[in-house]
Amino acid sequence: MKRKIASIFLALILSTLLGASFIYTVRAPVSTLVIGTTDSVESAIDPALAYDFFGWAIIQSIGSGLVDIEPGSQAGPEDIIPALATDWTVSASGLNWTFNLRHGVLFDDGVTEFNATHVKYSFDRALNIASPDGPQINIGYDAIIDSVQVVSKYQVKFNLKIPFAPFLQLMACQASFIVNPQHAPFNKIVNFTAYNARKSTPMDLGPYKLTEWARVAGKDYRIVLDANPYYWNISGGYPRTQRIIYQFYADSTALRLAIEGGDIDIAFRHISPTDIVSLKQNPNVKVWEGTGAFIQYMIFQEEQIPGLVRLNDSRIRRAITAALNRTELCETVFLGQSVPLYSMIPIGMMGHTEAFKALGDANYTYTRSLLDELGYNETNKLQIELWYESSGHYPSSDDQAVLYKSQLEASGVISVTLKSADWPSYRLARNNGIMHVFVYGWYPDYFDPDDYAFLYWAGWLNHHYADYGVHYQHMVDAYDAARNTTDVATRTSLYAQIDQYAMEDCPVVPIYQSSAWAVSKPDVEGIILDISQAWRNWLIIPEFPTSLFAIFLVMTIITVFLARKVIGQKVAQAKAPLHNQR
Repeated sequence: MKRKIASIFLALILSTLLGASFIYTVRAPVSTLVIGTTDSVESAIDPALAYDFFGWAIIQSIGSGLVDIEPGSQAGPEDIIPALATDWTVSASGLNWTFNLRHGVLFDDGVTEFNATHVKYSFDRALNIASPDGPQINIGYDAIIDSVQVVSKYQVKFNLKIPFAPFLQLMACQASFIVNPQHAPFNKIVNFTAYNARKSTPMDLGPYKLTEWARVAGKDYRIVLDANPYYWNISGGYPRTQRIIYQFYADSTALRLAIEGGDIDIAFRHISPTDIVSLKQNPNVKVWEGTGAFIQYMIFQEEQIPGLVRLNDSRIRRAITAALNRTELCETVFLGQSVPLYSMIPIGMMGHTEAFKALGDANYTYTRSLLDELGYNETNKLQIELWYESSGHYPSSDDQAVLYKSQLEASGVISVTLKSADWPSYRLARNNGIMHVFVYGWYPDYFDPDDYAFLYWAGWLNHHYADYGVHYQHMVDAYDAARNTTDVATRTSLYAQIDQYAMEDCPVVPIYQSSAWAVSKPDVEGIILDISQAWRNWLIIPEFPTSLFAIFLVMTIITVFLARKVIGQKVAQAKAPLHNQR
């Protein structure tokens, strides 16, 4: 009997070892995901005011629009997919868009059903508030949309002023998301309310709901998103993770330490280029790279700033532009993780040109020639202040600034004083018009050249080009003409005209275009970094790896235990009659 038991044990051990040759990984979902970032909410989590990457990322997680962009696509008109609307049609004129809405979608009270009146309310409210810092005014919703009409409970019609080519992309952007009228006053922005997440946002139709938003000294400290039980696509298995926790870090170094130390599951915005290179060699993390539509650019304040040279002469602006060296920036600061940009319209997008190449890079001969006309030389240098953001809102801002100073001063005729401010102070300085020369960045609201070309004269930059620009009106006319046609060839030609005028005036100067990056634990899945720049929390899932071998081993141990028990019982039963015979 002992030999029989030994044989059974041996067979089980051998089967376990043989099972090891069929190892693969199965995954068990974890309910919470922790994301680390150096970014923060700029103003509010209200689509009538929010106009920053991180604010929009939160809105996208807790809200929903009529349509969305297919994850991983090129974000063109053909890549628009249903969201709160199931389908839509457009008139032959391109001026009337009709959307059919989903039935049975509930707001967070679990009672109120979403319908066409909420769509109209959301757009009418944003245009009524008309925040000068908000997206509706700066994108120009009022120049595009004439009216929003409730056709029936589940059908809404947009009547446009122009046949706006990227209208569906505009509907997919977070500025077009639907608010809950019970939490969205018609004449007032919903701002942060301490200790009350529900009162801090008018959004509640998304895959998550905002359950915690903590700030310390006006800076984000912690944000928590929990799965929305009334989300319209919950039957599709979304969100994949029940809870998202955002932890905020002071700089990229702290963020790197957090992901390396296992304190967070994902590090996103911003990781330094040197850290990206290093983390790619770390087997304990996974580095994600995506298509980038993020750009940075240099702006010149054309109004007089006391004590500084006025920059309303395009020769000064062209001289500074010609002294920049984009290639050196991309190779030394960004270590090849960005590319030089010579148009405000990104590479790969319709309308992109290389117009600013005409001014050259490190073209010091041209710089000195232009400034010589204005009386500047080696003994009488042009004095400028160059401002940069210092709190991690943009990538490697301090390194960029140091290099720009070096490049400009290498001309021999420009002297640069660097100045910096954290992001809230930087925005305030922009609004107050006190920054002489400064660097800004842009993520697309919707993926179309219409959303980039206007940056040359964007009013919220407060650089006064509209007041002094020689070619300002020509540029606006070309831009408006491009908005009024859906013909690709015509639009492409018009955007080329805008770039040409911009190169001659240099109100704003494109510098580089960057890829998108994230770092995660090895077993995080579902991160998609596509051209839309959308951060889709509901697709991400942290997963605990469990090898089939481990499962097999556990099952074998259980089987052995049960086998021993059964054999023991058999042995006992066999001995029982003998005992009774005694």
